[in-house]
Amino acid sequence: MKTNKLVRGAVVAALYAILTLTLPAYGALQFRLSEILTLLAYFDPFYVVPLTIGCAIANIASPFGIVDVIFGSLASFLALTSMSKTKNIYLASIWPAFFSFIIGLEIMFLSTEPVNFLLVTGQIMLSEFVVVTIIGVPVMKYLMRNEYVERLVTQV
Repeated sequence: MKTNKLVRGAVVAALYAILTLTLPAYGALQFRLSEILTLLAYFDPFYVVPLTIGCAIANIASPFGIVDVIFGSLASFLALTSMSKTKNIYLASIWPAFFSFIIGLEIMFLSTEPVNFLLVTGQIMLSEFVVVTIIGVPVMKYLMRNEYVERLVTQV
């Protein structure tokens, strides 16, 4: 692996983790602004692994600990892989919301209080949809109009 590629992957993983850890990102309503970065996987499949690693690092701080590191990262990996194989950015942006059912199951099984799976999953799906599709897609489309940013993102 080229040094340049390794550094870009490390920067993306670190950015995802830092944004998640510094902004409110856990619970039923998790408006993780770091999730906008998941759209990088749409532009280049290379970002699937760095973003999954960033998610795993961020989930160490989760109230559910190692379980969230495993299953939260699994949900991200599945969403990112699906995004990287989807040809339309709007359709690709829906995958994180779709795979939120894994987080809903995790919260349902690990919460100390009774949890309504459909309600919790719906809240997570809504927050993913808002962050990735409603906010993220226009932001990424705007950024990708800049030739420098496009080269930076796609020439890994």
